Amino acid sequence: MIETIIRYIVIAIVLGVIGEVISHLSSSSKTIDKNVSTTHYKVKAPAVLKYVCMSQFILGLIMFLVFSYFYLKGNETVEMGHLYVSSIFGAIGLYGVAWASIWGVQVDDSQLEIHRIFHVKKVLCITDIGQVIIDKKDAMILYDKMGKKLIKIDALSDNYDHLLNLLKSQNIEISNKHLK
Repeated sequence: MIETIIRYIVIAIVLGVIGEVISHLSSSSKTIDKNVSTTHYKVKAPAVLKYVCMSQFILGLIMFLVFSYFYLKGNETVEMGHLYVSSIFGAIGLYGVAWASIWGVQVDDSQLEIHRIFHVKKVLCITDIGQVIIDKKDAMILYDKMGKKLIKIDALSDNYDHLLNLLKSQNIEISNKHLK
């Protein structure tokens, strides 16, 4: 029983280290928004999403440590289920931090690099985009010339407007669903 608790504490510490590494790597590539070039920028998830997920991860870690303390002290109201739930809660937050750090579209002049978690980076020219649909919540959905969905970009994403203006300037068909 104590070996299980020690194993979970080691896992929690490892997850904490992984979270710090992800946070450090994502903060090393920060740019100031007022200096964003209109030809070289990255469309990425809103920064607040990453902070909310990091808070969830830290809260899960704290809950796990508190529940572990009471479990080891023999408190009858704390069970292994508390440890499982707090571990899963923290792991979901860590996944959100990783997703928000990796996801995005890097724009370099007329070239796009699409980065998604668990997918290979996709590099394409701006002229390879066949259609753009703006949905009812103002999310931008990019399709290639064959009609295959490339990526969906939420309207709250950083540099969303820069990408939309670039697509308009390249005369790419943009249809607006909430006008229909």
